Amino acid sequence: MILLKKLKNNWSITAVLLLAVVTRFGGLTWCFPYTPHPDEWNMARAVTQLSWQDKLNPHFFAYGQFPLYLSYFSAVIYNLIPWIKISFINSQEAIFFLRFWSALAGVGTVYLVYLISKKLTPTSHPRPTFHFSPPLLATLLVALTPGLIQISHFGTTESLLSFFFLLILFLSFKIFEARKLKYFIFLGIVFGLAIGTKISALVFGFPVFITFIIFITVTKFKTFADFLKLFGKYLFALIFALIFTLISSPYLLLAFKESRGTLLYETSVATGQTLVFYTRQFIDTKPILFQLQKILPYALGAPIFILGILGFLVSLISLAPIKKKTQYSLITNYQLLITTLAFLFYFLSQAFLFTKWTRFMSPIFAFFPIFSGLFLGHLRHLRNLRYLSYLAVFFAVIPGIIFSSIYFSPDIRFTASEWIYKNIPAGSQILYDTGNVVDLPISRPNYSITPVSFDFYHLDENPELFPKLLDSLEKSNFIIIPSRRIFANHLRLPRNFPLTTKYYQLLFSGKLGFTEIKIFRPFPQFQVSNFKFQIDDEQSEETFTVFDHPTIRIYKKRTYLTANDYENLFK
Repeated sequence: MILLKKLKNNWSITAVLLLAVVTRFGGLTWCFPYTPHPDEWNMARAVTQLSWQDKLNPHFFAYGQFPLYLSYFSAVIYNLIPWIKISFINSQEAIFFLRFWSALAGVGTVYLVYLISKKLTPTSHPRPTFHFSPPLLATLLVALTPGLIQISHFGTTESLLSFFFLLILFLSFKIFEARKLKYFIFLGIVFGLAIGTKISALVFGFPVFITFIIFITVTKFKTFADFLKLFGKYLFALIFALIFTLISSPYLLLAFKESRGTLLYETSVATGQTLVFYTRQFIDTKPILFQLQKILPYALGAPIFILGILGFLVSLISLAPIKKKTQYSLITNYQLLITTLAFLFYFLSQAFLFTKWTRFMSPIFAFFPIFSGLFLGHLRHLRNLRYLSYLAVFFAVIPGIIFSSIYFSPDIRFTASEWIYKNIPAGSQILYDTGNVVDLPISRPNYSITPVSFDFYHLDENPELFPKLLDSLEKSNFIIIPSRRIFANHLRLPRNFPLTTKYYQLLFSGKLGFTEIKIFRPFPQFQVSNFKFQIDDEQSEETFTVFDHPTIRIYKKRTYLTANDYENLFK
């Protein structure tokens, strides 16, 4: 009720939150009844397998059980509605409720950015009309951050983790302002739920650790008992974190052997000790540089990326050193210190991993709008640059608006499938890349083809595959490349994968006898009448595009060659 009253009295933040609701919940059923996201599919399958008879054991331990249980119990409650006739949880229900909680967490993330930005706004700044305050600008930017919009549409853990990280940061602020026991208890609960979502959320404890270090550094305890009192509250938070970790994800302990085995495997993949086919894009990549080139400019949009970096630099300057005479209050200054250190610690802890997936950076996406708001706040109080800040905001919101179009348009796989039905004769043999959760064309009654899903990932490793490829090329009438996932990663590594590289070089040059006849580019776009503006993001880290807006290429055989002809081309 208090929250609703505050929102009622501040129509500007209410409007931004409504915008967040639209951009998070709009198009939530994209690609239904299918899911092209492998993690989402694995989680949904685990939800459908949950049962009281099996003691809610998911038999899936790559993530914690908390998001699985959220989806499961939501579906159970939904099925209690009298007119709902489903007696079991199907995959569509599981996917929907996984996405529902991601979207809800996404809206919560937007509101937390507003609360955190208010804490970080210098108290000595003249308060402008609230419509243009730095906290509101930060909230507007986070509502239209492409990467946060995207993870809110995935029924995975990233949106929940982003929400929990910000909530832990905000509670650290509250503890810094008033060491009330209720804040420590709430902090412990949230931290436990975060770990119950994914055990890697242990790193979210860093801002809590920083507040403790600051306390024992700057506080003059009158007695040792005062120190023990503070230490006891932190211990209390830790105990609650442990309790709620086990409540929300009990099979971390009940299936310790399986959970530990999965954790060790995922860790070995993340560090590059175990090389698997779906991590080849990270071979010979440079830490930090990869994130700065392939992830952050696309997931944030270039304007927010640049503004965020400038805001981060301004924050560092403001903190070096922390002075008594400053535009920030002392508490605000320490809160800014906690924010910058939490951001920097998380970024560096993930940047040097071998696997540099976009999702590993998602918990800090929201920090960039926060830093952007701080920078714009400084910019707005420089008279000659005031209007430049408004122009910067205008350009900063464009990528998010355009990116949202993905979920308000038919999924590109349906569009491509419709084109295939109309333009590729039934009975044709189609060669396409393997490794897709949803293959093309999406099945349709009274239309049959001969699909050949070929494993190009292991073409260079398995000598039995090459003769099969030659035979498939001879017999196939069309070739479909459903995404950039294989060719983009192998063309830059010809020494590692010579055969696969050669195949795509021959295909793209036309020497295989196939010609590109159609390409579907579902880039985020904005169109008014005849004016169209697109953002080409195919060069980003692959998982940013291949799940919800892959580029699909279709080739038709124009020149018929024998298997021997093809073999000679590979020599």
